Amino acid sequence: MNAPLPADPKLLMRSIIQRIATGPDLSKDISREEARLATKAIIENQIEPIQVGIFFIALRMKRETMDENIGVLDAVLETTHRITASVDEVVDIGDPYDGYNRCLPTAPFLGPLLAELGVHVVSHGLDRVGPKYGVTARHILQAAGVPVDLSPAQAASRLADPALGWSYID
Repeated sequence: MNAPLPADPKLLMRSIIQRIATGPDLSKDISREEARLATKAIIENQIEPIQVGIFFIALRMKRETMDENIGVLDAVLETTHRITASVDEVVDIGDPYDGYNRCLPTAPFLGPLLAELGVHVVSHGLDRVGPKYGVTARHILQAAGVPVDLSPAQAASRLADPALGWSYID
């Protein structure tokens, strides 16, 4: 029988790291529930950044199990606000979140182009993130006057709008 999981997220993460970060031959798998709870604590900023890095790197190095991946996804779905746009199909464009430093990013222009051809497109990104801290789709679209601080509902509305057919969301 499994021992009860620690209620304190920090203690849970410590226990998980002790099991998954012991090398390729000694690391142990964690349960779907442990992966969910650990990821939820990460999303809610209850875990120190160094432990977050260790958690994800150790999972990757030991090779994640399906239960671990599903547990991480469970936490993401549990903590995010999702909206369904009233369109049949959507092309999802995700450009490098850390941006570009050496070339012209073209992906921000694909949404409006494909929308002109009748394809609904959502692109996503964020303002800035390392390691490059480069020019992101958000920067380009914002400079072009495109609204980049939309709520999920606003983005879904733009996506379904026949005059637009595409949207960007952070």
